[in-house]
Amino acid sequence: MTGLTQKSKRFNLLRLKSQPNGPIITFVKCDFSEKDLVKLVRNTRYLSDSNEYSFFSGTYKGKTLSFLGTGSGPASLLSALFELIPTKIESLIRIGACGGLNGSQIHQAVNVRRAACLDLVSSTLARAKKVSANANLANRISEALRSDRIKNAFEDAVSVEAMYLFEKNVNRAEAQGAYCWDLETATTLAFGQKFGIRTASVLYVVSDRAGNTIRSYPPIRKLRFVSAVLKAVSI
Repeated sequence: MTGLTQKSKRFNLLRLKSQPNGPIITFVKCDFSEKDLVKLVRNTRYLSDSNEYSFFSGTYKGKTLSFLGTGSGPASLLSALFELIPTKIESLIRIGACGGLNGSQIHQAVNVRRAACLDLVSSTLARAKKVSANANLANRISEALRSDRIKNAFEDAVSVEAMYLFEKNVNRAEAQGAYCWDLETATTLAFGQKFGIRTASVLYVVSDRAGNTIRSYPPIRKLRFVSAVLKAVSI
């Protein structure tokens, strides 16, 4: 028995009841109303008994996929993802909220092309300053967003542990072309790079540099961009 398997059995945070199938879509639980996400799929089935995480599967246009809800930040996300390594993840897509940089507008979807690893978790995992989304998966999502006439941008992002603690890093990344910032995108892409999993990240701009914020956030109420992601992964 490997050390990883031993630790997974000892520290079973997800408390899995059954294995996921198909793509896994990750989200931070405070970003969405889970009831809204459940309505997007059919045949909902909860896959874990965890109090910390939410993990459920469903079908969309006949395709089985799973939603993984985590706490905010790279550590919470990565703890869950490491437990899922034995399940042979088909693809991994992060959905969630982001802060706008470089002229982005609130209520805009951002299909992330690359992410700068300015948080310790993703930079250690990737052993690189930047990580990229899987081009084929990101392009499929881009096509789905366009076909649904969703205002979107195909841009770079930056991930930090907390913007307000590392604002200088965010400013530097913005000067180098970063379009938005969030906490978990680089971790998602770095995990995919390390373990050979197709990954992507689609974010919804909830605030901008001028101090404007979506009044309803949290949670994100407009879920058309999530439906576009489901459409892309169900092809």
